[in-house]
Amino acid sequence: MELKLAELGVIVGPEQSFSAVFFDFPDGRLGTAGLLLRLRREGDRSFVTSKRRVPEEEMKVREETEVEVAGFEECRSLLTSLGFVETTRVDKFRASCRLGNASVVIDRHAGELSFIPELLEIEAGSAEEVRSVAARLGFSPNQLRPWGLAQLVDHYRRRG
Repeated sequence: MELKLAELGVIVGPEQSFSAVFFDFPDGRLGTAGLLLRLRREGDRSFVTSKRRVPEEEMKVREETEVEVAGFEECRSLLTSLGFVETTRVDKFRASCRLGNASVVIDRHAGELSFIPELLEIEAGSAEEVRSVAARLGFSPNQLRPWGLAQLVDHYRRRG
């Protein structure tokens, strides 16, 4: 994929490590309501993000609010003290670039999720733009998946 991106005149940035911890209330009400709460560390920066699922059949669409926080562990403690529990931890390495107005990332999961092969994610302002970038990279529409982490894990666990 990096060769294809280079053919398009795009240079993929160096791989960075990411750690993310997902939170919910003990009764799972955020997930049930289509909400997600994530604390992520990117190098020496940390972010807390809320996402809300937007109904869409073809693409994974989320309304997202994100703020940078001063410390990962401090924010983790704060969320726990407010009654949230950690539901999932994700460690991965990410290389990214821009192709037009879209963000293209190549993720390599580590730790417990290292059984997931490298994957490509395209984030853009519209489904049409995602399809366009995917086509430029050689993917057909039927190869695109609107999966979140749970669907991704389920798919690759079933494949063995």
